[in-house]
Amino acid sequence: MLVKRFDETYPKHVHKFDMLKAIEDVAEVTYWSKDGDIRAILESLPERPDVIFHYDIEWRNAFAPHITGLENVDILKACYVLDVHYLPAARKEYFERNAKPDLILSASKYPFLKAFPGMLPRFRWLPFGVNPEMIRDYGLPKDTAYSLMGLMEEKYPFRSAVLKAMSREEGFVHYRHPGHRTPYRPGLFVHDTYARAINGSMIAFTCGSVLEIPVAKFFEIPGCRTLMLAESNPDIEELGFKDGDNFVACGRTGILELARRYRADAEARNAITERGYDFVHRYHSNGARAREFVGIVKDALAGRGG
Repeated sequence: MLVKRFDETYPKHVHKFDMLKAIEDVAEVTYWSKDGDIRAILESLPERPDVIFHYDIEWRNAFAPHITGLENVDILKACYVLDVHYLPAARKEYFERNAKPDLILSASKYPFLKAFPGMLPRFRWLPFGVNPEMIRDYGLPKDTAYSLMGLMEEKYPFRSAVLKAMSREEGFVHYRHPGHRTPYRPGLFVHDTYARAINGSMIAFTCGSVLEIPVAKFFEIPGCRTLMLAESNPDIEELGFKDGDNFVACGRTGILELARRYRADAEARNAITERGYDFVHRYHSNGARAREFVGIVKDALAGRGG
């Protein structure tokens, strides 16, 4: 696994590394974090791996080392794609010339295929999962009626609509984004501080931006036993999120009325909250993702006769 220890440098992104670490429970994993040529790296290993998994190259290799020579290796190669909008020309060059991965795993499905339709034969979907040791019910009182957290940028119009509709409502709290590259310090809005804020909310809002990405919050909010009011998208619907069953779909209008309705109706709120909690921990844990990853690799190896 060609990946940097970005969980130590970017605490906001620890959930991504937790998902990778879960693969250790179902496969033998060797990590490599330094830049280099893959042929020299392979020569330094005690045995030949079944698969080389190069994590996302985005942010100028913030998450994974710069590796050369991948296009010349006959071992099964896989990569991961987080943000489909990151330098699409560079992505295409990586897919077609610089690495030529056999498998392109992505956190999103429809957004990825919209950006790179020619990669469909190599595409495999591996959405985010949750670490149940972090994303869980902390048993906190629901002292916050409504919460909103995450970036507030132009590409998140739903979040802006929520903030506008809810900012003067009693019980509403807006938690500001801690910063993608902010180093850890006590009290930073990450890890269990973040999870506890969700768990202490009756209702929390989120969306997947105009790109309709199945961001981690879609799993984290119900995973902390909180009712999720969210702008739906095709990815989360295909993943099993159902309006009125395990979350509540919310548009960019009528936000305040819908939020008040579920604050007042404890029976409906609690029933959907419980189903969302059970759904996420049953189907969308990091353990489930690790098994899916190994299944993808095994299928690809079988197809190669390996």
